[in-house]
Amino acid sequence: MTGLKLLVVDDETDFAAFVAEVATDMDFKVQSTDNPKEFTLLYTADINIIVLDLFMPGIDGIELLPFLNKNKSRASIIFMSGKDQYVLQAARKLALEQGMTVLGILQKPFRADELENILNKYVPQSVPQSDNQNDQPSLDELRQAVGRQEMRLVYQPQINMANNKVMGFEALLRWHHPTKGEIPPNYFIPLAEKNGLISDLSDYVAKTAIQQLGTWTDHGYDFRISINFSPKILDDLDMPEKLAQCARDLNADISKIMIEVTETALMSDVAQYMDILARMRMKGFRLAIDDFGTGFSSLQQLVRAPFSELKIDQVFVRRMDTDKDCRTIVEISILLAHKMGMNVIAEGIENEAVWNILRDLGCDEGQGYWMSKPLSAEEIPLWLTKWSVE
Repeated sequence: MTGLKLLVVDDETDFAAFVAEVATDMDFKVQSTDNPKEFTLLYTADINIIVLDLFMPGIDGIELLPFLNKNKSRASIIFMSGKDQYVLQAARKLALEQGMTVLGILQKPFRADELENILNKYVPQSVPQSDNQNDQPSLDELRQAVGRQEMRLVYQPQINMANNKVMGFEALLRWHHPTKGEIPPNYFIPLAEKNGLISDLSDYVAKTAIQQLGTWTDHGYDFRISINFSPKILDDLDMPEKLAQCARDLNADISKIMIEVTETALMSDVAQYMDILARMRMKGFRLAIDDFGTGFSSLQQLVRAPFSELKIDQVFVRRMDTDKDCRTIVEISILLAHKMGMNVIAEGIENEAVWNILRDLGCDEGQGYWMSKPLSAEEIPLWLTKWSVE
């Protein structure tokens, strides 16, 4: 930890000194204050970790978060408090929602080894190359990208958690710009949605993914393909038939095609989408509600929409081994889906502990980097061989 900077903010001087002593012994360069109003004077952009007490006279720790957010702080935060765990968890979630990194939470009094364990988890964050939107491709470049074959699909495996069988793959769109490298989907997808290009991108994804499904079938594989659809294209009444015709033309089994629609899309106007969703199920497509738990869907909406699968959002899955509330949300989601006759897929599995918890809770399938990163079509045969051996 040599050279890393840590700032302690705690009005209890003895406890602040204790934290500072532990961090100093781990070779952190430590600053400490018992006056939260001095925080803005001591804070610098190169501070790596902030150990922040939640309850202090005159100002509380939560009130310092807007300052960190405004200054685009890349410091990792450790919250501590003598209050109950629910307060600490609430602070943690609030910080995460604002895009901050929370290294851990500690309930006072805590031991030196508890603090050391959290500090040892710290991994320095890479500095973003630029926040300048001018460094990103333009709208015209996006229009040309498909024609120049800069777009491609990668496929992330979806695994049966009871027997480790590969059930299928989720198709994910990637853009490799010739001079600017990999362009993140959270940049170019909204750009396409705002400028009327999302339909073209969706056509490319659907045709390429369905063609790949047909190729797998020709090679003897019994896989399913999952395709994400933007809510911006769920107003085309001809889409179910066009998609079904595409599957027939490409020799793909419609029952092996799953269309994923986000919960927030369902929330916006379920009535508008019911016609299309219902007719897609009638054509034989499977439907999944994606990112479940991040919106505010009512039980009535879930009943009305003809979904066959429910995907639990990774924001809950990733933290369920350390966050009791996240685990509870996942457990309830699994029970709800099963009661409604739905298959459950958890996304964002990044370690064995989460896999084991999900399996014990009866989750049907999972996907995530612990099993495999998204793969090109050419990489899949070798991965399948390794997965079957393991």
